[in-house]
Amino acid sequence: MIKRVSNLFLILYSSGSGVIGINAAIFGTWVLIFYNQVLGLSPLLASLALGVALVFDAISDPLIGAWSDRFKSKWGRRHPFIYISIFPLSLSFFLLFTEPSSYSQTFLFWKLLILVLIIRIFLTFYEIPRASLGPELTKDYDKRNFLNGWAYTAAVIGGMTVMFVMYSFFLVETNEFSGNRAFLNPEGYKYFGLFSALLIIIFGLTSALSTHRFIPQLHRPKEELNFSFKNFSMELYECFSNRSWLVMLLAGGFYGLNIGITSGTATYVNTYFWEWTPSTISLFPVIAGIATIFGALLAVIITMGREKKNIVITVFILGLLIDPLPIWLRLLDDVFIIALFPSNGSDLLWWVMIVHTSIVDALRAMGFVLVISMIYDIVEDSQITTGRRDEGVFMSGPNLIQKILSGFGIFILGIVMQFIGFDGNNLSAEEVQTPIKNLVIFQSVVGPILSLAGITCLFFYNITRDKFNSAIIDLGYKD
Repeated sequence: MIKRVSNLFLILYSSGSGVIGINAAIFGTWVLIFYNQVLGLSPLLASLALGVALVFDAISDPLIGAWSDRFKSKWGRRHPFIYISIFPLSLSFFLLFTEPSSYSQTFLFWKLLILVLIIRIFLTFYEIPRASLGPELTKDYDKRNFLNGWAYTAAVIGGMTVMFVMYSFFLVETNEFSGNRAFLNPEGYKYFGLFSALLIIIFGLTSALSTHRFIPQLHRPKEELNFSFKNFSMELYECFSNRSWLVMLLAGGFYGLNIGITSGTATYVNTYFWEWTPSTISLFPVIAGIATIFGALLAVIITMGREKKNIVITVFILGLLIDPLPIWLRLLDDVFIIALFPSNGSDLLWWVMIVHTSIVDALRAMGFVLVISMIYDIVEDSQITTGRRDEGVFMSGPNLIQKILSGFGIFILGIVMQFIGFDGNNLSAEEVQTPIKNLVIFQSVVGPILSLAGITCLFFYNITRDKFNSAIIDLGYKD
């Protein structure tokens, strides 16, 4: 059993979350617009491919999590999964943005679907076992906030880096792709895929190698814990009986549905609604990333001696109120005689949006750092009842519901985008105005409703600081 891990090694381990940040940036910003607006794949088919892959990924998450909980090797339960996944994952991200050999709808659909399926399965092999190491590396209520604060920081650095490089160096304006059409330059996406692939190798190996020395001290499963679907179903049922985990499943479901209906549309909004150019917003990921890192580390400080749940609910409610304000105010410009929000292309809009983005991202970082820490705490709460350490199941469980509903949300998004007019590439500035307005109206109404539902679930989480410390003592983990 690991008694104490230095802060340096916790930070090095956390660097592996940089891979998750890169993945989030790619799928949250670039994949949909690349396949739809650059390559010409219909939004319905693109969303169908992304949604199907995500649902498949959701089903594989708890299976691989349970497998890694029981896996026995000289390299422990987790590390073999991590090592085997890094290079295939990196290669798949590179191939995702290579030029297709055919531009037919059928070929583009199958290329996207197959590559995303490969990415999802290897990302699961990488992240579920790697994230499951966290509860073992520290069993202190506040130190887990420290660990997840740095993990979120690494994720932000990964996402921020690929976004900044994409805006500043890969999406350069040319005679053919000038102004906001620079977002549609296919040449930039090829280099983007290669750069992202190299960063994934660096982040992944740093995390895996930094924790390799602790393998002999990590928990080893009992010999009788061999995997079977019958045992897995029974143990999963026991996990569902844990009230706090059930709460996280439900909250993750609402969050996943929200993510689904907004997935991949950030560049649409930047390009067509705010009418930015890549060079104009190249500093956005850097400045907002710094604010996000500040929020992640601030969460560690303000929760010292306090209950995580109370802080999480507070910051999520603030984010819910602040996040949609710019879009709501811009939409209301059509109703009021006086403009309520700065006009596109103005310096004031740039400053207002960078401040707004920084505040929202900082609040979101504070919330999710503590949410992951709260999931960590469920491990020992359940161990008191079951006698098992099911980190793999608990770290993957919320992903199961979240990804299934996120896949459903992506499919809904594809139908909406097809219906409102994003059914072709290279739309003119006039043709795109009605579709983009309808898209942001849909997202700015449905999104807050789903966020509120998820926040409501968190009120029923029942692991307090005192309850956690009592479990640590009873299990003999207290120094």
